[in-house]
Amino acid sequence: MGMHMKNCRFTDMKIMCIILGVFFWGILVFCKLAGIEYIAKVIPEKLLLKYANLVVYGAFFILALIAFRKQFFSAVKDFKDNRQKYEKLIIVTIIITIVLMVASAIILSNMGVGDSNNEKSIEKSLENNGFMEIIVACFLGPVVEEVFYRGILFEFLNGKDKHLSRSIAAVILTSLFFAFMHVSLGNFTVTDMLANIPILMLGLTVTTLYWKTENIICPILVHIAMNTIATMG
Repeated sequence: MGMHMKNCRFTDMKIMCIILGVFFWGILVFCKLAGIEYIAKVIPEKLLLKYANLVVYGAFFILALIAFRKQFFSAVKDFKDNRQKYEKLIIVTIIITIVLMVASAIILSNMGVGDSNNEKSIEKSLENNGFMEIIVACFLGPVVEEVFYRGILFEFLNGKDKHLSRSIAAVILTSLFFAFMHVSLGNFTVTDMLANIPILMLGLTVTTLYWKTENIICPILVHIAMNTIATMG
């Protein structure tokens, strides 16, 4: 159970969560399965590569802010009221996340597993699009993904009773799904799945942080920090 019971949970708006969730993950799965080659038949490939991420994540960012404005206001107020506690937890979580991600990346490298297709795609987008991709990777992406994976998915799996065993299972399942959705489904390989283990580590830490704080701002800030570090690297 978190430090405080929050007045506003994302899943209090069940219908809105289901509609946006189906829409969000449906688009991701379609894009991953269809591939750029298929979508490029409808949208010019140069335009697609340059603006696709910005448009998709920008649209869901705006939708999330509008649909869940009460939840965000409640989270911001709670963060201000408990700022010192949350800042300490965020710093500790960032350190643990870096250690876990680096350690898993080193182990995978020694096993001959290189960068995931998702990482290669991001690197290519950064080279081609620069500033726009930085906005997506370091701000829009973390906000949108935390709302959908932690605010919606984890809360649905965790339920209102919040039994310890169910919460632990919810943390694990949410993190596994988060990592799986970063796998290239159109060109699925076991190697690519293994390459996303560092993403699984990120999922485990930020989901645990959200479970303990019940405040979406905390995992968002950790996610932003990790993506910014990775982008700089």
